[in-house]
Amino acid sequence: MTRSLSRPASLLLIASGFVIWASAFTLLYAALSVGCAFGWQARLVGEISLSRILLLLIWSVHLAALVGLLIHCVRLPQGEGTPGFIRKVAIGSTAAALVATVWTGAAIPAVSQCL
Repeated sequence: MTRSLSRPASLLLIASGFVIWASAFTLLYAALSVGCAFGWQARLVGEISLSRILLLLIWSVHLAALVGLLIHCVRLPQGEGTPGFIRKVAIGSTAAALVATVWTGAAIPAVSQCL
């Protein structure tokens, strides 16, 4: 028995990659602001600041979620017509969200957080 995508689930699948990206962007920005306000950049865990560890953790959790979503989209059954098109769009949308999330957080390891 093959699975077919229902229309509401299909639309959700197409948009979910960028929902995860928006969550990453918002949480990274909020964690950066809170970390700077409370001086977490000065608290070290080993040689890395507490603020940077938190930002890297948030970023990596979102990247893992996007990779998992991309794997799920790729594993969907291939089909003709609408389900096949939705699968392709979901893969493209999730891949674009993954690239956007990598780009959003790429400066975390390299740039000082608070000025």
